[in-house]
Amino acid sequence: MSTGIPQDMVPFVQRMVAGRRFLSEQDVVAEGLRLLQARETLRDEVAKGFASLDAGEGVPADQVYTRAEKRIAEIERGER
Repeated sequence: MSTGIPQDMVPFVQRMVAGRRFLSEQDVVAEGLRLLQARETLRDEVAKGFASLDAGEGVPADQVYTRAEKRIAEIERGER
C-alpha cells in the first residue's frame, strides 16, 4: 500500500525527521498509526467499561482509589 502525506502535514513531518525525532517520514507515519490504534483500543475499552457499569458490574469507589493509590506508589518507586 502506498499513501501520501497530506500537504498541510508535510512541514510537520519534515521537522520531525530533521529534528531527529524519527529516522524517516515512514517512521513518523507509523507512529501516527500506532497512536491512532491505541486511541481506538482505548475507546473500545471505555465503551466496555460503561457497558459493565450499565449492567451493574461496577466496583466501589473506595476499592478503585485504594488500588490506584497503590499503583501510583509502585510507579513512583520504579516498580512495574
